Amino acid sequence: MKRKNIYPWLVLAAILVLSGALMLKAAWNDSAIMDELAHIPAGYGYVSQLDYRLNPEHPPLEKALAALPVKIFVNPAYPTTSPVWTTEINGQWDMGTAFLYQSGNNADQILRVFRLFPILLTLLLIFLIYIWAREIVGGWWGLLPAFLFALSPNVLAHGHYVTTDVGAAFGVVLGTYYFLKFLFKPSKLNLFLAGLAFGIAQLTKFSTVMLVPYFIFLIAAFYAVSVIRDWNQTEAAKRFKRFSIRAYHYFRSVVIIFAIGYIVIVYPAYAILTAHYPIARQVSDTSYILNSFAGGPTLAGHSCKLFRCVADLDIWAAKSPILRPFAQYLLGVLMVFQRVSGGNTAYFLGQVGNSGWWYYFPVIYLLKEPLPALILIFAALLFGIWQILKRNRNGKNY
Repeated sequence: MKRKNIYPWLVLAAILVLSGALMLKAAWNDSAIMDELAHIPAGYGYVSQLDYRLNPEHPPLEKALAALPVKIFVNPAYPTTSPVWTTEINGQWDMGTAFLYQSGNNADQILRVFRLFPILLTLLLIFLIYIWAREIVGGWWGLLPAFLFALSPNVLAHGHYVTTDVGAAFGVVLGTYYFLKFLFKPSKLNLFLAGLAFGIAQLTKFSTVMLVPYFIFLIAAFYAVSVIRDWNQTEAAKRFKRFSIRAYHYFRSVVIIFAIGYIVIVYPAYAILTAHYPIARQVSDTSYILNSFAGGPTLAGHSCKLFRCVADLDIWAAKSPILRPFAQYLLGVLMVFQRVSGGNTAYFLGQVGNSGWWYYFPVIYLLKEPLPALILIFAALLFGIWQILKRNRNGKNY
């Protein structure tokens, strides 16, 4: 590597050190937030007990990996004889109180060690953003998005907590990066890497299941562009065959990517973390949690409704030693839909409701993002639109 090429990497290292130091300082002093009261005992239960009875509405990646150093270096007492573990259904909040504050453990020590992995994951996301930006705009300009993300108040605030938000961002960026890499440079290796990245994303947060329609849209758009590009260069008699075969290859590729993600990544992760979760207990917990889903259980002699069929299928799969890892994953997805359909009460701009507001996220984004970042984003947007209009006016192709 030439000496001048190493300077952007040194600047990136400084950005990572600064961001990491700020998050580490916050992690050292902050008390446990509400979500951590559920995620921390759940993650430790996955690792120490190989039991997934707590917090099934969130995937395990960040919780479990954050718990590993706690198990290795701290090894705190875990109250498996408490009723919150033995009899309660998903008693995550009570288990958090019992684990951190009622079992003779050093709560501050557990919190601090647990938060090391979320900080590391945030730093990995900053590094990934730089790698992607570097490929697009070069080494020096690639530092700009990495810098803005690394020192964003939102990132610094959430990056050191044992929650799913930054993990989901990492999963989406990682999955999209390798999916696009496969689209632009198709190969067996890139196909496999795209599948692995998709699977990792599915273990970060259940909202990343939206990558499925997103990837289908991307590959359909990529296919449409390729058809438009090659239409005039293809003989009329050969168009149907050529483009049908191409459509089949694209469709097969995206199916393989999804299959790799779920079979190679998601299934083994859930199989390991449910290894000591008694089947009878899993079936009982799943049935109880999904009892009110889509109108409740299907009556004997009646056909299930569409969405209730999925819940009934999940309960049935939980009884199978082979299928129950997938059943536990599907339970989490269904719990997300259950929560969304029921709504969450929120206060926003003087209003209280549980049905949401279409302008909620745009307004929140404008209010929470730093003003310099917003100025740069809108300036880049206007510059991009101006360049597109300029090229179209001059008749240039991209």
